[in-house]
Amino acid sequence: MLDDLPGRLRRWADREVLPGGRVAGLAPMPGNAGLSFGFDVVDGDGAVVRSLVVRFAPPGVRRSGNTDVLRQVPLLQALDRAGIPVAPLVWWTGDEAWFGTDAIVQERLAARPLRLWDAGEAAPDPAPYLRAAVGVLARIHALDWAADLAGWERPRPVAEEIAFWQRLLDKHPEPGWTAAGQQLAADLLRTDPGRHRTGLFHGDFHTNNVLFDDDASVAAVVDWEIAGIGATGLDLGWLALMTDPSCWHPDQQAAMRVVADPARLRADYEAAAGVAVPDLAWYQALACYRFGAIAGFNVRLHRTGRRPDPLYEDMASSVPVFFARGTELVRGG
Repeated sequence: MLDDLPGRLRRWADREVLPGGRVAGLAPMPGNAGLSFGFDVVDGDGAVVRSLVVRFAPPGVRRSGNTDVLRQVPLLQALDRAGIPVAPLVWWTGDEAWFGTDAIVQERLAARPLRLWDAGEAAPDPAPYLRAAVGVLARIHALDWAADLAGWERPRPVAEEIAFWQRLLDKHPEPGWTAAGQQLAADLLRTDPGRHRTGLFHGDFHTNNVLFDDDASVAAVVDWEIAGIGATGLDLGWLALMTDPSCWHPDQQAAMRVVADPARLRADYEAAAGVAVPDLAWYQALACYRFGAIAGFNVRLHRTGRRPDPLYEDMASSVPVFFARGTELVRGG
C-alpha cells in the first residue's frame, strides 16, 4: 500500500532528524490496520537517535474522520497545550511527495498499555491503572473545546451519533445482528435522557489506548482517530463496556485481563471530574450499540476477504451479546 516505505523514511530521517541517519526496527504498530509504523532513527554507529511512530492516511481514500490524519494535528496541539499527556507531535505533511499520502510523526514512548485481553503474561492489578486513566479522561472532557479547538469540529448530537453507526448495521453478515442492533438504536433514541455534557471525547477510550509508566501513572493517551465533540459520557460508557464481562460472550470473558465494576469507574470519574454521571447505564448501552455495529461490520470485512482480521472472527460470538446487553441496560436491567 505504501511503496518503498523504508527508503522514503530513510530520506525523511536524513532531512528531518539526522543527516546520514538510517532507519532501524521498522514494524507495524498494533491496532491501526497497517497504517501506523514504529521505527528508530540511528546514527552511523547504530545508536538510536530518536524513536518515532509515523501514521498515514489511507492512500486514495477521501480524507474524512478517521481517514484524515492531519485532522489530529490541531487536536494534539490543543491537548499538549492543556497539559494532557499525549505522544509529542514531531512533524506532519500533506505533501504526498514524501510518502504518497498524508502523514504525521510522533515520539514513540517507552511506556506501555495495559492490554485488555490475554497477552500471555500475568496481569497486574488493574485498579490503579484504571483510576489514573479515568483521572486523565476527566481532564480531556474538561478541555475548553470551544476556545482551544475553535472551528475543529462541530458538536455531534446523540441522535446523529446513533444514526452515524446505524449505517453499518445493514452490512452485517447475520440478519439477526442487524435486527438486534436496529432495535437497540430505537431503544436508545426512545430513552435518551438528554442533559448530555458536551465536550471533547476520545471515542475509543480503553487501556489499550493509554500508555502507562511503571508506577501506573499515565504517560500518554494515544489513537485519537475517531475523537470528536459530543456527549462526553460516551467515553466512560465505552470503558465500562470494554471492562464489564456481562457485555461479552463467555469465550471472550475467559481472556479478559482488565475487569472493572462500572459503578467503580463512575465513582472514580465523578471524584476526578467533579460532575455527576447519572446516566452511565445508558451510555454503556450506547457503547454496546456502537461497538456492536463496528464489530459486526468488521466481521463481514474479514469473512469476505476485504480486510482479513482473525480478531474479529474471534469476537463474532460477542456481537449479539453487545446488542442484548445494551437492550437490558437501556431498559433498566
